[in-house]
Amino acid sequence: MDRLRFVLALATALSIIMPTGAAFAVKVYTTDTQELPLRVTPSSSGKTILMVPPGTGVELVNPNSYTKVRYQKQGSDPEEGWLASRFLGPWPPNSAIAKELGKENEALKTRIGELDKDKAGLAQKEKELTDKLTKLNTSYEELKGGSANYLKLKSEYDSATATLANAQENIQTLVQENERLILARDVRWGLAAVTILLLGWFLGWASSRRRKKRGTYYY
Repeated sequence: MDRLRFVLALATALSIIMPTGAAFAVKVYTTDTQELPLRVTPSSSGKTILMVPPGTGVELVNPNSYTKVRYQKQGSDPEEGWLASRFLGPWPPNSAIAKELGKENEALKTRIGELDKDKAGLAQKEKELTDKLTKLNTSYEELKGGSANYLKLKSEYDSATATLANAQENIQTLVQENERLILARDVRWGLAAVTILLLGWFLGWASSRRRKKRGTYYY
């Protein structure tokens, strides 16, 4: 609740200093524990318009013990109603962030698995082509002194050499993409961890300052 009060105070201050008619919308997020009823009136007995899913972002309209918000369900028009302020916060819940990162990580793992499979297939093909090229090279060396099959073997040799070079190039490309995806995943997880740590530190710092000045702010 203290975090929400801080955001509401900031929103009130900005609404005072901004020019009349300026568009300004503060976004808050529902908690990740349960669905919340969006009500017609600011009361627990108010008629329910719809249920807002956990961890959902809504636009702040009129803060109080019940907060007037605007929420747009996918595929529907925006609806305005009242949510209990104790279930709102200025940031998405950690579970929502972790869930999104989990989806991205699963997609990366799937892609990396596909690349590893392609890499193994190309490596096998490279081995087969290398063996074939070795045999052709041996035959070529034996027959190039005047064999009637010299030109045919030379053509097969050149074709196998080109195919091998192409396979090696494809393997190198897959290896580089695999390394890039792994690095991107590690960086993303690292940034997420740093963000969560900084957020926790900031909330702790802000909470400490508010406890010292508890008698100063009223909302």
